[in-house]
Amino acid sequence: MSGCSDSGCGSCGCSCGDMSDEYQVWAGLDRIPNFEVVGISSVINAVEDINALWEEFFKQNVGSKIDMREDEVIYAVYSDYEGDHTKPFRLTIGYKIFEDMNKEVPEGLHSVEVQEGDYGLVSTRGKQPDALVEAWSSIWQSDLERSYKTDFEVYSPEAFKDGLHEAMIAVGVDIIGLEEE
Repeated sequence: MSGCSDSGCGSCGCSCGDMSDEYQVWAGLDRIPNFEVVGISSVINAVEDINALWEEFFKQNVGSKIDMREDEVIYAVYSDYEGDHTKPFRLTIGYKIFEDMNKEVPEGLHSVEVQEGDYGLVSTRGKQPDALVEAWSSIWQSDLERSYKTDFEVYSPEAFKDGLHEAMIAVGVDIIGLEEE
C-alpha cells in the first residue's frame, strides 16, 4: 500500500497523478447514531447476488424514487445476518433519509435502520472494486469482535465515476468501555 508524496493526499481528494493501481486505507473507531436508509434490497447468498443488486440499483435509478433522502450519498447496508459473513444476509442499497420525514417507503423499496453502536471504520481509496474487496478480506480475517447487526458502506456521488474511487466501510463491533465523546 502506498500513497502519493503530496502531504494530506490520502483524504483530500486532490489529483496526484494516476494511482489507479495503488491503494490507500484509513481506519478508526467511532460510535455512530442510528439512521434509516431506503433503497433496493435483497437477501444475499453469493457474491453474484451483490453484483446483481448493484446493477439493478443503477438500472432502476433508485435515487429518483426517494424524495425523502438527505443527499446524494449512497449507502450499502448489510443487515439481518443469519450468522457470520458466510451465511445469508440482507443488503439494502439506497439513501439516508431525513429523520422527520413521512416514513412511507415508496413501493418496491425497502427501509432498514442502521443501529446505533460502535463501528470500526475503514476508508479505502484505489481501483474499485479491488480496494473494497481487499478491505473486506482484511476485515473477515481480522480479530474484530463483530456484532453482525448492521454494517454499511458509504459512497460519495463521485465514487462511481472513472478514475480513483473512495469508499468507507463501517463494521459493527462489540467494544466494551468505548468512551463516548
